[in-house]
Amino acid sequence: VSAERGAETDQATETEKSIAVLPFVNMSEDSSNEYFSDGISEEILNSLARVKELKVAGRTSSFAFKGQNQDLRQIGDALGVEHILEGAERTAGTKGRITAQLIQVDDGFHLWSDTYDRELDDVFAIQDEIATAILEQLKAHLLDGQVVVMSSTRTDSEAYDLYLQGKQRIFERNVATLESATEVLDRAIAIDPEYAPAYAQRGIATILLGEDSYGTIPTEQSQSEAKLYLEQALRLDPEQPEALAGMGLYFSKIPGESNQTIDYLERAIAINPNLVNAMNWLQIAYGDAGRREESIAMAERIVEYDPLYRPGLNIIFLVFTARLELDKAQALIDRVSPMLG
Repeated sequence: VSAERGAETDQATETEKSIAVLPFVNMSEDSSNEYFSDGISEEILNSLARVKELKVAGRTSSFAFKGQNQDLRQIGDALGVEHILEGAERTAGTKGRITAQLIQVDDGFHLWSDTYDRELDDVFAIQDEIATAILEQLKAHLLDGQVVVMSSTRTDSEAYDLYLQGKQRIFERNVATLESATEVLDRAIAIDPEYAPAYAQRGIATILLGEDSYGTIPTEQSQSEAKLYLEQALRLDPEQPEALAGMGLYFSKIPGESNQTIDYLERAIAINPNLVNAMNWLQIAYGDAGRREESIAMAERIVEYDPLYRPGLNIIFLVFTARLELDKAQALIDRVSPMLG
C-alpha cells in the first residue's frame, strides 16, 4: 500500500510541475505589433522547456488559444497542465506596459502577477527583465529554486523584431507568408549579419518554399539555397537549435541520408525540447529508417507535449486504430476535440 501511495505522490508532484504559456495579448492599437507579444511568450516558453523537471505545453497547443476566451480549466485539461501563465502588452509610442500572471488551473488562484512600464528602446532588456522575473516566481512556486537559463541570443532590436515577424509568418505555412518571411528575414540579416537565428529561419523558409513542400521553387534550387543559410547559421553558432533542425529537414529531402537527418534533429531537440516541428520531422525520419517503435514513441511524445499539434495527432490516431486500441483513440478525441473546433 505504501508503495502505491508513493507512486501516487510522485505522479501528483509531476503533474503539479506543469505549465502552459499562453500567447500574451496585444492590446496596442497597432495590430502589426503582435509579433512582440508573441516574442515575449516564446522567450519564456523556450526557457522553461529547458527545465527537465517541468512539463511545458508546446507552442502549437498554447498558441491555439490565441484570441480566445476559453475557460482556464478547459485549457488545463486539454493540455494536461496545472498552471497557466498569461499576460498582455500595450505599446504607445516609445513606451510599453506588460502585465503577467501565474494562475493555478484547478481553482483559478493567482499565484503571482506584476506590471512593467518600460521604454521600448531595448527589446531584449525588456524581455530579459520580464522573463527573469516570471521565471523567479516559477522557481519559487514550481521548481524548488532550480536555476533556469534564459534562451535568447542578443542582436540589434530592429533585427530581432524582423526575425520575430519572419518566424511568425513561417508558422502559417503558405506561399504568400513564406515569401514574406524570407523578405523580412533578409532585412534582419542585412542589419545584423552575425545573427544566427535569422539565417536558420531563412534556411527553413527556403526549404518550405520548394515545390515538394508549400511553394513553387524547384526542389534542387531551394535545397542548395537553404543549405547556404543553414551552414552560415551553424558557423556563427554551432549549437543553434533552429539551424540544427533546419539541417535535419534539409537532409530529410535527400535519399539515403536518414542517419544525417536523425542526428541533426536529435541534437536540435536535445538543446531545445520545444521544437515540435523538429520532433515531427524526427518521427518521420525514424519511420523512413525502419525504426518503427522509435517513430511511434516520438509521436506519442509529441501528443503528450503538444496535444493540439495536428500532424502528431494524425499519426497517433493511425497507431491506435491499427492496434485496435479504440479506447485510447476515443479518449484522445474527447480530450482535444473541444479545442480543435
